[in-house]
Order: sequence, then C-alpha cells, then structure tokens
Amino acid sequence: MIYEESDMKFDFPDDNTTIKFDDNVEFYRKLFNALPGSKAVDFITLDKEFAAFIEIKNCMGNEGNNRWRIFPDNQKKETSHTATDLEGRDSLDIEISEKTAMTLAALTGIVSFGESRPSLRELRNIADNVILRYLKDGKKKKYVILLLEGDFGSHTRSKKMIMSNLQRSIKQKLKWLNCQVSVVDSDTYPSKIFRIVS
Repeated sequence: MIYEESDMKFDFPDDNTTIKFDDNVEFYRKLFNALPGSKAVDFITLDKEFAAFIEIKNCMGNEGNNRWRIFPDNQKKETSHTATDLEGRDSLDIEISEKTAMTLAALTGIVSFGESRPSLRELRNIADNVILRYLKDGKKKKYVILLLEGDFGSHTRSKKMIMSNLQRSIKQKLKWLNCQVSVVDSDTYPSKIFRIVS
C-alpha cells in the first residue's frame, strides 16, 4: 500500500496493517484534536512481529528554518534565525517523544469506546492489536522511527552525528516505553518496514 507524506511516497508491505494516523478524520480530527496541543505520529504499521510508529520530517530545501530543531532539548530555539513561527514548536526529539506518547493515549481512547462507535471499527482493530498484543508481549518489537530528510551536515557535525544525537535524546525521553528508537534518512531507513518510492 502506497501513502504520501511530506512530498514523499512510502510503500508498506501489503501484509501489514498500516494507517496514516494523523490524517484520520473520524477520531483524530473530530475527537482527539479537542485536546489542546494534541499531536500524533504520521503512520502506524503492524506486522506479525512488530508495531512501528513512524514520523516523517522532510526538510529538503527548508533546512535553514528547521536547523534549530535538530539540536536536542530546544538548545537553539531562542538563538536560531528562522522565518518560522516557533510558538508551540519544539526540537525534534521532544516532538517525536510527545507524538509517540500522545499516539498511545489516542489508541487507548479508541479502545475505550468499545463497540459503541461503528465508525471507529478500523481504528479499533489497530488500537486493540497495539495495546493488547504488541505492548503486552515483550517479545514483539516496538519501533519508533523518525525519518529526517535534509542536508543538515556541517563542518563540525555530520548528518550521521546529528541523527545519532537526536536518537539518543528520543531514547532517553521514551525510557518509559519498551521500544527501539531509530532516526534515519532515505539512505539508512529500514526497508523491511517500508520503502521510499519517490
């Protein structure tokens, strides 16, 4: 199944159950967005062996306005020059950690409706699987993946170093969740979970 996000196309294996979660109208837009500051990951995909929560950040051509976001813990938020309004925005490590936590909260909310909202049937199936199968089973892998596109390397810090620092900071913030965190780009993404097709 092919999905589009941030001017990129992603192909998920047909055997997987995949949803573009933050585009869902029935639950995410109508109900979950009633919570001020609500946010969620772009994709949830389920395989027999794993659940993956995936966020896409394609900054190609707009690196200057996003450079402050690659420094963990908002280190450069106050000192960076950017044309972007920073109100309510955070560095990527904070944003991804919050999106993961709020996605899990949203899935719990979906389950809480039981059968009372037939329009949530597809989401409920995913939520039931994530909560009852993947989170409860310590043997099943849980992935949190940030795909970061953009030319962020410099003389002092390579892009690999930048991604590694973000990954380390996200892992620290998600210590409460038994998951594997990866910050990747189009050269290093896990092709067993998805493929970039354009």
